[in-house]
Amino acid sequence: MDDAFYKDRARHIRQLANEADPFIKKRLLRLASNYDAMTTPVKGGPAPSNVTEGPEDNLAETGRGHGE
Repeated sequence: MDDAFYKDRARHIRQLANEADPFIKKRLLRLASNYDAMTTPVKGGPAPSNVTEGPEDNLAETGRGHGE
């Protein structure tokens, strides 16, 4: 995959996040950051942030699933 794909995917995910509830929005924005981190950093520019949060955001560890 190339940088254009990752940038476009991050942009699309951010658009979805704008319409989502706060819990989903947080997760979608983190996913978009992950796509940003996969792009090639531009020399002289800041590196994309790839911040992850604690295990409380992991659905497998919280016991929450789809539709709950």
